Amino acid sequence: MPRRMAPPRRGEARRRHGRLLPLLALVLLGALQLTAVSSADEAVIEPAETADWFAWKPSAATAAPGGTVAFRNPGNLVPHGVHWTGGPEKPSCSGVPVDSSGTAWSGACAFAQAGTYTFVCTVHPEEMKGTITVASGETPAPAPAAPGQPPALSEGPLVEAVRLAKSQRGRTVHGSIAVSSAAIGGRLHVELRASRTALGGHGKGMTRVGAISRSLAGAGRQAFAVHLRPPAHRALRRRGRLSLIVKAIVSPASGTAATVTRRVKLNE
Repeated sequence: MPRRMAPPRRGEARRRHGRLLPLLALVLLGALQLTAVSSADEAVIEPAETADWFAWKPSAATAAPGGTVAFRNPGNLVPHGVHWTGGPEKPSCSGVPVDSSGTAWSGACAFAQAGTYTFVCTVHPEEMKGTITVASGETPAPAPAAPGQPPALSEGPLVEAVRLAKSQRGRTVHGSIAVSSAAIGGRLHVELRASRTALGGHGKGMTRVGAISRSLAGAGRQAFAVHLRPPAHRALRRRGRLSLIVKAIVSPASGTAATVTRRVKLNE
């Protein structure tokens, strides 16, 4: 008859169990580290609506030299873009509208050098500001300017600031927009939009209820006043108030236009 194997002794079983515990601990630790890396990789910088209009969320991020930071604007209504205002160099971006704007985009920017990078939204530069810190053991010194050459000036955004009260009275929307010298020779177009239902119509969506357009002969603050068209004026008188979207478009003589969007409530 075949000889039966004797069951392992109790002490030997304990020793085997003791050797397995460290291996299981290492496997669990590796799984937790992978989960942490995946969670970090999923973080992206994107616009968020706040009490002061819009802001980048998160407004600060970190990366290693050679690493990337993801950006996106998932919305289809309000355009946003990225303008770099400081840093050791300009990051290399893909899929991100740098010095322009758009909706429903996503991408990432790569950072080759350590240092602090600052950025704003091309459409909302006053409200949407952010910082990315690329940490390293050594911080490279900035390259000196060539002898006899002045330091290069950074190219600013077309729109520098917007003043527009969120609540106004009457049939005219008043505001101003400050443009940079890059907008000289271009045009400023401001239009008012209201929902079709607010005007007593049917269907979804927005319709234009007022607009102005003029050329830009110089930089600085440009005041504007846009009157409601008769159908919107009648709706304002009938309802006592009217919610509007104000869309200002600054188109340079050459290059990409910048768009600023604000919400305004008109009261009779």
